[in-house]
Amino acid sequence: MCDERARMLQDQFNVSMNHLHALAILVNTFHHSGNPSSINQVTFATYMERTAFERPLTSGVAYAVRVTHAERDQFERQQGWSIKKMYSPNSQGEGDAAGAMIREPDEEYAPVIFAQDAYKNVISFDMLSGADDRENIIRARESGRGALTAPFQLLNGRIGVILTYSVYTSEAVVNARPQELTQAAIGYLGAIIDMEALVDKLLHQLAGKQSIMVNVYDTTYEYPIRMYGSNDKGSGMYHNSSLNFGDPSRRHVMHCRW
Repeated sequence: MCDERARMLQDQFNVSMNHLHALAILVNTFHHSGNPSSINQVTFATYMERTAFERPLTSGVAYAVRVTHAERDQFERQQGWSIKKMYSPNSQGEGDAAGAMIREPDEEYAPVIFAQDAYKNVISFDMLSGADDRENIIRARESGRGALTAPFQLLNGRIGVILTYSVYTSEAVVNARPQELTQAAIGYLGAIIDMEALVDKLLHQLAGKQSIMVNVYDTTYEYPIRMYGSNDKGSGMYHNSSLNFGDPSRRHVMHCRW
């Protein structure tokens, strides 16, 4: 029973991953491959809104473009704004662009240029200036696969993760080495996945079956991080089923008990 739930959770998570991967391809096709681009903030936000039914458990979809330090001045003039730092002592939070500090010089940046309307306040933020986002971007572009952050609390109080895909030039080879993939990266698509809502949906589908208690953990580090379920470990018969969410750098497990 636990293995069945774990397999179904993996399948539902993969659906969300596939939709986001398809969005990364869409941005590559209509933004980077066209001159001029066929996408701007309005068309991106409109498309996100009209296709939200495909991503019911994801939010905060945003696209950040890769900018080298040599390109920064020209990029900022074209955009009409300066690249901002994600975390600033002058801001009211990481989503407050108005009070954010200008990003200090660095070798490269990943400023957000497109975002869902509800999250457009993150436009101009450099995703490489946030520790978790930076790690995610580096792993995503080196692997050519989706990369996941550690679980964290969303604004709605539930637990979620950020999924990041890298966008490459058309010359990027599928079996390329990490260094080649890094050089070919031109942008990054990210989104928040509501893990608690994802598991709730799964358990609701199985509500008519024998009831078991389910917890989901990120076990990447020494101490597991709870992603779903209560802190009550209980006693009696239990079973652990491994989960594969597509990111080889992270480990997840489903813990089931009567």
